[in-house]
Parts: sequence; structure tokens; C-alpha cells
Amino acid sequence: MQTASSSGLLFCPYTGSMLVFDPLKNIASSKLSGYTRQLHELEGQVKVTQTTDMVDFARRFGLEMLVRPESVKKEEDELLHGRTRATVDEVCPDCGAQGMEFYTLQLRSADEGQTVFYECTECGHKHSTNN
Repeated sequence: MQTASSSGLLFCPYTGSMLVFDPLKNIASSKLSGYTRQLHELEGQVKVTQTTDMVDFARRFGLEMLVRPESVKKEEDELLHGRTRATVDEVCPDCGAQGMEFYTLQLRSADEGQTVFYECTECGHKHSTNN
């Protein structure tokens, strides 16, 4: 039987990668090599704690929640209605509406400015500027 030093309990002896705990299967395993250890082998050597909430429990076991917490409702609304973007007090060059949404991306080299993308909330016109 192979034994591991106390510092090596949580690491795969073959790849050195950290073992991932799966309490449902009662094992700790390496995703890279497939090496596994039974969790009961680690009793008394490693303290394992796990916290969970109703949302995590429902997701893990594929359960439908009868009452959805506000955080889940907000998350679902954002997924259904798209992400929210920052707004700026600019006039749309296409329709003249006041107020445009914007976001930035680093498309050029790191020592150059970001590209700012604007989208009109009324007509959907899009344009960009390089800062």
C-alpha cells in the first residue's frame, strides 16, 4: 500500500496536480491522471469542511426550487434580458437619441488605449472609437 507524506496528501503522486474532492463518490481524484484515493483514507490527516446553501444544493442535484431567492431571480433576469452595460450621455449619430450604452475591449497592443464600443438604446446603432 502506497503512503503519502502529510504534505502530499492532497496532490497526485504522478502529476503533482491537486486532487479534487467528490463527496458524492467519496473519492479524491486527479483530473489529469485519473489517480483516486478514498476520502476515508484521509480521515484524521486532513480536515475537510463544506458549506452549501439552498441554491448550490438544488444545482448539484438537479432539483427545481419552489421558492427562488432574489439572487437567483436577478441572475435569471440578466440571462434572459441580456447583460446590462454602462451608459454615457452621448447623442446617437444615427437617430439623435440622448444616451448610449458602452463597453470597452483591449483590441490593440497593451501600450495603446482601449477600444470603446457604443450602442444606441433606441435604434441599436453601433459605433466604436479608439482611445
